Amino acid sequence: MDRLDRVFSKEGVSYFTLIPLSWRPEAEPSADDIAVWMHGDVTLLRALATIESMQPERDGDMGPGVGKVLERLEFKIDLTLSLVAKLLTQNATMPATCPAFVSTEGMEWISQEAATEGDDIVISAYISPKLPQPLVLPAKIKAVQQEPGGTRVYATFTHLGEEAHDWLSRTVFRYHRRAIKPQHHN
Repeated sequence: MDRLDRVFSKEGVSYFTLIPLSWRPEAEPSADDIAVWMHGDVTLLRALATIESMQPERDGDMGPGVGKVLERLEFKIDLTLSLVAKLLTQNATMPATCPAFVSTEGMEWISQEAATEGDDIVISAYISPKLPQPLVLPAKIKAVQQEPGGTRVYATFTHLGEEAHDWLSRTVFRYHRRAIKPQHHN
């Protein structure tokens, strides 16, 4: 199943993706667990924004030689990050890839495991192959629907700190903008 039609939440900015994703029940996460997850999420989202940021305009005073040096340096950094990410994922057990909609308020995906509406869960979503580290998002299952390929699950995020929600919003908006960009150039 390559494509997922969005069934549940239709409001707000979102994007469709195929990502490694897993979830587990988590009835009452501790304040310490939530703090660790939010710190990790903010760090990951900030790093991802830095890696994916547009190149700044080259200063015209630098000259073509400096521009070429900077391009080569940036290529080497990108290559190093790619190799480190590949090395990290070689020995890691990644969850299965599944189609998902990601928004600032929640996620919708097809799960192979049975899910129950109202359950509190923790989602681990590997949103970028550039950084093979998951976002860890506490959530509540708001709706489930049985489908031929599994169970469609819609969960809304809970316990997101203000900074984590801000960085998640920026990331979702950036990915949403990229997803719709090709449609505007037709």
